[in-house]
Amino acid sequence: MNLREAIEAAELAEHETAYRNQLARQMYEAGRRDGYEAGRRDAEADMARFWAEAARQVTRGVSHAELEQRRWGPGGRAHFADPRPGDFRGRENKPEPQTEAELEAEAR
Repeated sequence: MNLREAIEAAELAEHETAYRNQLARQMYEAGRRDGYEAGRRDAEADMARFWAEAARQVTRGVSHAELEQRRWGPGGRAHFADPRPGDFRGRENKPEPQTEAELEAEAR
């Protein structure tokens, strides 16, 4: 192999390397674009499923009246603070028994 053949072989190798690098860049971009589009389609499908589930709960779920009943109890919002069965009603204004020490302290 003489000098000219060595230079031609080196140039050929250089062109081959440049061609392979260009091909690799194009393949990478194509794969990246396809992957991005696939990811976007998957995300859109996930969002569509999420919103369908959210809408189903609103359109076919519990009625507004039932939600208000659960939230405020019987009688609705206007009677939320009313006493309910089983609530403590107080001691019916009966005075608490006092110890002798308390009675003596009051007398002074």
